[in-house]
Amino acid sequence: MNNLYKTLAISLSTTAMMAAPIWAAQAPAADPLVGRAWVETKPQSGLPGVMMVFMADGSLLMDSCWETYALRKWSRASQDTVTWDEDGAKITAKVQSVSPTQLTLRVKAGKDTVEHRYSVAKAPYLCPDMKR
Repeated sequence: MNNLYKTLAISLSTTAMMAAPIWAAQAPAADPLVGRAWVETKPQSGLPGVMMVFMADGSLLMDSCWETYALRKWSRASQDTVTWDEDGAKITAKVQSVSPTQLTLRVKAGKDTVEHRYSVAKAPYLCPDMKR
């Protein structure tokens, strides 16, 4: 009986090892850009930075401490380029770098290209009191 358990264990182990590459090939790679609340660090304006949340369904939630939030559509134009529609204007951004905690985008809007750096927001996140 003890040999039966050993044989079964070896058989299951071998099957799992053989199937693992198949499962890995079928599972889509997780996009580190998606599903995180990114908050701009050190924006040029000096005001608290814009928050962006790229969602897997192609929605982009944008918010800031001084504007009303907006829900937009986004997509990947290539492995290192994302685009979104901002009030009828197509915005293109090159993903310079992305990690689980940091994001750098080179955003092209019209003739200008500006680098924006983001960090993952830590909950709770509250906008500071803004002078009006």
